[in-house]
Amino acid sequence: MALSVSPSDPKSRSWPKWIVVLVLSAIIAAVSIPQYLSGQWPWLSPPDVAQISTIRSLKETGLALDGWSEDFQQKISIGGDQWSVQQLTHTSGLAPEQMILFLKPQGRAKDQPEVEWIDLKGSQNWQTSNHRRVRNGPLNIATIRAWNAAQTLAIAQRYALPQGGHPAPHHWFWLDQKYQWSRGERLPWVAVSVLVPMPPLGDVSPFYSDLERISQLVQVSLEKSVFEGDA
Repeated sequence: MALSVSPSDPKSRSWPKWIVVLVLSAIIAAVSIPQYLSGQWPWLSPPDVAQISTIRSLKETGLALDGWSEDFQQKISIGGDQWSVQQLTHTSGLAPEQMILFLKPQGRAKDQPEVEWIDLKGSQNWQTSNHRRVRNGPLNIATIRAWNAAQTLAIAQRYALPQGGHPAPHHWFWLDQKYQWSRGERLPWVAVSVLVPMPPLGDVSPFYSDLERISQLVQVSLEKSVFEGDA
């Protein structure tokens, strides 16, 4: 005996969906209206950066590096932001004997990596060439040769992050989203630029290993003094 199935009334099936929509709308309204009236939207108050005080202090103190002594450190303004600039000398006299370290610390929890490299280049009137990317485990750096009327430099740049770093701002953005979901905090960052003097308009390739080694040293120091406890 064949079973007969009567078509159901479309109207009878649609009313539960409308009930769900109404319930969800009521929940959203209950949450949103008080926030609207108070002006306290979630995206106006981003999560905190646990290390923000320590990060800010870098512009005042600079960064200590094993095997290097500080000749001077100064807080300077570049592109409307505050940077730390240090001149460091190798304590053992090994090459390179001197370097310059620029640090642009994250100032507030809502600050994001933006145009730090453009600001730094403009402030120093650099022309650049030999653009190159290097990856060493979780640490990615961009190396360039830069020069102005006064000097030629081999440079390594990146945004230092807990457990690594990358020169591209968008890399931080995606990691920050993951960081917020998993930890309820924003991902801390420090813009790092390592400058090593070189012969005027000379070959930059012999300095690549120095840049990579110093970049690793800077990362180790940041992990210990700034990003400590972040895993």
